[in-house]
Amino acid sequence: MIMKNLFIVIFLFLTIPDLTLAQQYNKTSIDSKTQNTILIGLCNRDGLKTGDFGAHYFSEYGNYKTDTSVINQLKKLRQNVTITIVSGTWCGDSKEQVPRFFKILDEAGFDENDLTLICIDRDKKAGEMNIDSLKINLVPTFIVYYDNKEVGRIIETPKQYLEKDLYRIIPKVN
Repeated sequence: MIMKNLFIVIFLFLTIPDLTLAQQYNKTSIDSKTQNTILIGLCNRDGLKTGDFGAHYFSEYGNYKTDTSVINQLKKLRQNVTITIVSGTWCGDSKEQVPRFFKILDEAGFDENDLTLICIDRDKKAGEMNIDSLKINLVPTFIVYYDNKEVGRIIETPKQYLEKDLYRIIPKVN
């Protein structure tokens, strides 16, 4: 009987996820300058579609015209690429560039599971997350990794335009 109960306990432990360990996305905080609600820590696209940032998200995403020839090249280069976006929902450049970047990723067929979005406050803090190792000075910062090694960044605004800068960073995969 003890073995049977032990088996049941182990089975339940392995098959029922521990919700207390699940990462909470889209936490909010109050902006120190404007007293508006901002996102903080790990976020996802759903969080970007809400509040003040949401209006900018839909406008920039909808109105941005991508360079389809560059998008077609990016479609070929997605393997082993991951991206971390560090953004501030209080930041004008983030309000403009982050929705555009999401449109580029969507059109290039980039797997959103290979994307991490971290929102920070004006002090470059992400709530309970320690992001010091990312060395963020300006937002948005798009950090591109190939085979888990950083290969480049787009910081604040692109040098040319987002998809062209992204194409320049991602190593050419055969």
